[in-house]
Amino acid sequence: MDQDRSSILRPDIDPALELTDSDLFWQAHWRKFLWGLAGLVLLILAAGFWKFREAQVRHASEALYSAAANEAGWREVVEKFPGSVPAGNARLQLASALRAGGDTGAAVAELEQMLATQPEHPLAGAACLLLGELRQLQGEPEAALEAYRRASSAYRTSYAAPLALLAEAKLLESRGSAGEARAVLQSIGSLHPGTPAAMIAEAELARRPTAP
Repeated sequence: MDQDRSSILRPDIDPALELTDSDLFWQAHWRKFLWGLAGLVLLILAAGFWKFREAQVRHASEALYSAAANEAGWREVVEKFPGSVPAGNARLQLASALRAGGDTGAAVAELEQMLATQPEHPLAGAACLLLGELRQLQGEPEAALEAYRRASSAYRTSYAAPLALLAEAKLLESRGSAGEARAVLQSIGSLHPGTPAAMIAEAELARRPTAP
């Protein structure tokens, strides 16, 4: 009799209807899961849109730069797409044009602005090299040396690096620092072996008297 009463008070439950630990966990956290999934989807969509937009800007800036053929065109690229690779290219073109026109001050300003805003630009080393040449034209050898040294150290893998070392050695020699100039020329062969600059440096060292 007691056994019958116990079975009525605590009826047997079909094992198929019992909630497992995973079922209980899902009931407690399903909203969090859905919110997290929604956030992930939004993140993927945002990343895709950013990539698409980036590609659009890149193509537009490249097209505008390709069409530019004068100072006005290069300035338009810089103004419409600041920070882009074509904008850096345009500043370098602009600086070269200003230099050819005799406005070294404006050319220097363009190069310094490019290096300040786009130090990782693929042609930043070339910009430093040109900046050094312009500083020499302005009669500022210390500023020229600084530009050459930046080109050869910060952008040592660029084609401008060994050329900057040659320019530095030539400038040092013109200032009476023959020993420093020789050391710089010797470094070109070890830092940039096999390059045209290394061959020029070797020839320069061969014609110079050996230091005592």
